[in-house]
Amino acid sequence: MQHIKFIITLVILVVFTFNVDAQEEQTKKDKEQELKLQRIAFFTSKIGLTSEEAQVFWPIYNSYWETKDRIIAERKDKMTYFADNNKLMSNEEMIKYADQYIQYEMRLAELINEYHIKFKEILPIEKVMKIYLADYEFKTYLLKKIRKAGKNGDGA
Repeated sequence: MQHIKFIITLVILVVFTFNVDAQEEQTKKDKEQELKLQRIAFFTSKIGLTSEEAQVFWPIYNSYWETKDRIIAERKDKMTYFADNNKLMSNEEMIKYADQYIQYEMRLAELINEYHIKFKEILPIEKVMKIYLADYEFKTYLLKKIRKAGKNGDGA
């Protein structure tokens, strides 16, 4: 009988753990979706996109961010590894990581240039500049929101 209670308790704990993980994953997806919708509304308003421009702009802009996020994630992984292991590294290994960091920055600069050209092909230059301004203002908006949530104890 004791063995059955233990198994039932274990099954309940496992199911509960999976349920919590699933809820956390859904919450994360909901927050990402909310952020995406906020960005779309913010940018569309700031840039002044027509519906025709928006249909062409958003797939290109989303592609830009997917690539940028990938580069940033790779850079973060390398820098985290370096931060955790640099005391064990030789001078040559440190040079390698320093050079890789610069390569990531160059890839980001090349990406910006590539998409700057694409944006100029689909939008007037005034709206292209408004993309850059909106990007900066949206980051500022998010930072203020995070700080406010932290002060209110709501988390980020």
